[in-house]
Amino acid sequence: MANDNLQINNFKDEKPVKVFLVDRYVCNYICEMWMSNDVSNRSFGKMHGIHEGIVRKIKEVDGYRIPVSTLSTICFYKGIKMSEFFKLIEEKYGQLNDDFEIR
Repeated sequence: MANDNLQINNFKDEKPVKVFLVDRYVCNYICEMWMSNDVSNRSFGKMHGIHEGIVRKIKEVDGYRIPVSTLSTICFYKGIKMSEFFKLIEEKYGQLNDDFEIR
């Protein structure tokens, strides 16, 4: 019973989180343009040199704060430079900056 109360209190104590739009755009682009429902998280991860858990995080609605090293690995396996990747992001979403939303 005490654990149930602790879990309820944890939900009340959730603090707002900044969601940086560039993180969302990067993850959304990867999901929309490079991922397929026909390919499992595990398979996509293996094909792109990342763990399937990272693939799950990329698929989250707001994306996640993807490390540059992870993005670099994905781009390497896709055969494009990171600079080319960000040009694709800007073509799709417009100029990138440090805007964020509070969730």
